[in-house]
Amino acid sequence: MTRALGAVLVISWVLVGLPEVTPLDVWVHENLPRPEWLRTVAFVVSLVLGPTIGWTFAAVLAVLAWRRRDVRLWKALALHAICCATLLTRWLFDRVRPIEYHLPSYPSGHTVAVASVAFTMVVLFRRGVLWAVLAVLVAGFARVVLEMHWVGDVVGAVLGVTGAGLLAGLALGLVTSVRELVPHLARPRRRP
Repeated sequence: MTRALGAVLVISWVLVGLPEVTPLDVWVHENLPRPEWLRTVAFVVSLVLGPTIGWTFAAVLAVLAWRRRDVRLWKALALHAICCATLLTRWLFDRVRPIEYHLPSYPSGHTVAVASVAFTMVVLFRRGVLWAVLAVLVAGFARVVLEMHWVGDVVGAVLGVTGAGLLAGLALGLVTSVRELVPHLARPRRRP
């Protein structure tokens, strides 16, 4: 099931990236209120939750793996790198941004970075799914508020990272099922 879910997410990621801009992208872009205070908060969030956090996480993970001689940490670093590598597909999709900018829009790089850190942390610690999801949502929303990305760019980043992460986690032996990553799925439901 985990392999199938990973494949479905990767396929969905590709499909979301195919149209240049969707009606949902245009509607959100045109109707989302962007008061100055929200833009300021989004700018600060983007400084913290973006590529810098991805690179910092990778550096800390590499130092820990090297100092502890821990194979699991090296595998986690590889997982993080594979998740981050989904960003390299942006030149295949070559989607334009809502504003003029020199890089393609799909998938959102900030969202890829935060989702990659979040996914790797959940795999390593088997907890923190709620915090991981919240961080990714906040990072993605900030990019949409700043008009740097369409909603589809953010959704695609999450789909790509999660799909590639599940498949890579299986291949690296870090993940055996989705249920181990989201423990409440494994709990039996009580009958009334």
